[in-house]
This record gives sequence, C-alpha cells and structure tokens, in this order.
Amino acid sequence: MLTHAGGTVSARSDNGATETVLNSVQDLVSNALSHSDADLALASQGATEDLHDLVQRACDLAFSMDNSQAREIVHRILYDLYGLHLCKPHPDLTANQYSIELLRVRCAIEKAWMDWEVSRVGKLPSNVSPENIGAAIKTLWREHAGHNHAVFDFMKTEATRQQIIKYFTTDYALNMRFYDLIVLSLVGIDEDVRMEVAHNFWDEMGQGNPARTHVRLYRDLLEHLDIQDTPEAFVDALGWAGLSGYNLLLYFAFNRREYFRSIGALAITELSDPEQYAKLLAGCRRVGIGTDRPSVLDYYSEHVEVDALHGDGWIDNVIVPILKRYPGEARAVLEGAAMRLNSSQAYWDWQLAEMKALSARKRAALAPIG
Repeated sequence: MLTHAGGTVSARSDNGATETVLNSVQDLVSNALSHSDADLALASQGATEDLHDLVQRACDLAFSMDNSQAREIVHRILYDLYGLHLCKPHPDLTANQYSIELLRVRCAIEKAWMDWEVSRVGKLPSNVSPENIGAAIKTLWREHAGHNHAVFDFMKTEATRQQIIKYFTTDYALNMRFYDLIVLSLVGIDEDVRMEVAHNFWDEMGQGNPARTHVRLYRDLLEHLDIQDTPEAFVDALGWAGLSGYNLLLYFAFNRREYFRSIGALAITELSDPEQYAKLLAGCRRVGIGTDRPSVLDYYSEHVEVDALHGDGWIDNVIVPILKRYPGEARAVLEGAAMRLNSSQAYWDWQLAEMKALSARKRAALAPIG
C-alpha cells in the first residue's frame, strides 16, 4: 500500500514537472516572437540558455519518452517558427525571420524529430534503380497500414454532415499551404524537371483563372458551409499528428539537404489523394453537401481528376530524371515517402477518433436525464 501511494505521489510530481517544462517553453517562445528583436528580448531577460535547455527537455519528452502532449507542443512551436518564413511581408511579422536563437530552437526540434521519424521508417528496398523507383514507391504506398484508411470509408458510408464538416476544418492548414509547397519545390531544381512541377503550380493557380485557384475553391467550400475562415482556430484544434504532417512537408521544403526526401513525400501525396477524395465526395453527397450546388466540392473533385495524372507524372518526370543524375539518393526518396505515409496514418487515426468522439458527445447531450 505504501509503495502504491509513493508511486502515485511520484507520478503526480513527474506530471507537474512535465507541465512546467511544456508551459515554460511555450511561454518563452511566444514572448520572444512577440518582440521586434527576439534575440535581444531573450538576452535582456537572461532567458537564452533556459530556453534551449527547456527545448531539449521538451524534445526528450516528445520523442524519447513518447509524451503526446509534449509532441503537440514542440510541433506547434515548429509550426510558428516555420510561419516566420511564410507570413505576409509586414514589418511586425518578419523581424524575427532570422533570429539566431529561434533558429537554434528550430534546429534542435528538427534534429530530435527527424531521429524519431527515421527510427519509424521500417525496412525499405535497397539498390532501387531509377527505372524501378515508381514501382517501389507504389508498393510502399499500397502495403502501408495507412493505405485505404478507415477514415475515408467512414466518411463515405457512416459519417454525419457535422463529422464531415469537422474534416474540412482539420484539413485546412495543409490545403491552404500546398501552393507554397509547390513554389518551394521549384527553387533550385534542374531544368529538365521544371515543367512537371510548373504544371502542378499552374493547376494550383486554377490554370490562370482567379476563381479556380485551389485556395479560392477551398474557401468557397467553407463559405458555402458557413464555416468561418479562422486559421489560428483551425490550427489550435489540431493534435500533434495534424501538426506533424503539416510540418513534415515544410521541413523538407525549407532544408535543401532534404530535397530527395521531399520529392518522395510529394509523390505519395499525389498518388493517394484521388482514391481518398473520391470516397470523401461520395460521403459529402450522401449527407447533402454539394447536392444543391455541385461546384462547392470542386476543390476535392479536381484533385480526384488532376492528381490521378500528377502522381505518375511526378514519378516519371521528376523523380526518375533526378535519380538518373543522383542514383545514390533512391533510399532518401523512399524514406521521404515512408515518412509521409507514417505521418498521414497518424493524422487519419486522430481524425477518425475525433469524428467518433464528436458523435459520442452528441449522443451524450441527447441522452434523457434520470
């Protein structure tokens, strides 16, 4: 009995220490970002070394000790730090883009996170030739536990209108940022693969029609459903898995050394969207979304049609030519694909649980009293 009581006290103490670390690191980063000179603000408070010690402790909790709350905190910090490179060019928002101390924070999180991601990649085929890389990527995709994820079958056949609408809000962050990812993937690439990426960019831009850009189509859907366009609220509602999936593609795009992983991850995105979105569209129509005005679903229907071509095009016209030039990077391409698959599965697992929890809360609210 005493042992049990002692264990309980120890657990509470550990929980308290964890909360302190996570709250403190969030507060320090948030305060630094609120100043026009984050480095000066941290130095004047004598908080520079405290910040980096707390970041390391939070990363240990997140990735070595498998603490999901810590993982959410460090990914939200990383989300905010990536935002420094993507925000509107307003002086109050851009001052800390190259803060030395915030870049140290970002690099520390990225290193701990990537060590964790690499440990989860699993067995990959070796010595894959450029000509066989497409088959290897597709096999990896089809044999992954996240392939044909249950969340899309759930939306197709069971989900309520409210549950599907929840999906739209949790899917917001990456959908609204994909244009930037395509633009970043154009930077520094070889001339012979630019055209395929440019086709992707042109499709994101509605092929020159402002009313058909993918961002505009997504906003049209939100407006039709009376969903207020509140980016921060949507991001705040994401768990670690949603933040991680968003951050993964940005991490690849921002770090030149990760270029080969990046093209593998983008290939998986292009390959998987058509099948999944076809099921989502069926679910939308089942609950009456888009039946009165089919065009509000154009964001997803266009991805069903266009990405079916982009998937093979990305492999044949980007990955194969690049690997013919750099044949030793086939493993990196497959690692990027595997990491994207892992992050997507975690996100869809979380998303399905959130949808079902929404249904359970509704049933509880409607249950008779007494």
